[in-house]
Amino acid sequence: MKWFASRLAVVTAGAFVSMMVAAPAISSASCDPNMAYNWATNQCKPPPPMPSWYTPPPQYAPSFAGQDVPPPPPKPWWSPYEPMWSTGFHQWGAYFTGTWVPY
Repeated sequence: MKWFASRLAVVTAGAFVSMMVAAPAISSASCDPNMAYNWATNQCKPPPPMPSWYTPPPQYAPSFAGQDVPPPPPKPWWSPYEPMWSTGFHQWGAYFTGTWVPY
């Protein structure tokens, strides 16, 4: 029984290591990072185009903010922090010792 358990452990470890080594090689198709790889057809396809109703957020807006984010205000002279967007307060400001201070 000891022989069987030790062999089973070796086979399991070998399978696990081979999966870890083979996974990067298999998934690294010759696609660009923003393209999708289809395993069934062995093709690289670009992502679908954006729908006509979609409006991208402004360049200054964080990725988690909505479409109606106003531009950030200039950093006040008294503040050591750059303005950051708060989704909860829906405004620009900064946290000072756990307290939200709007700019």
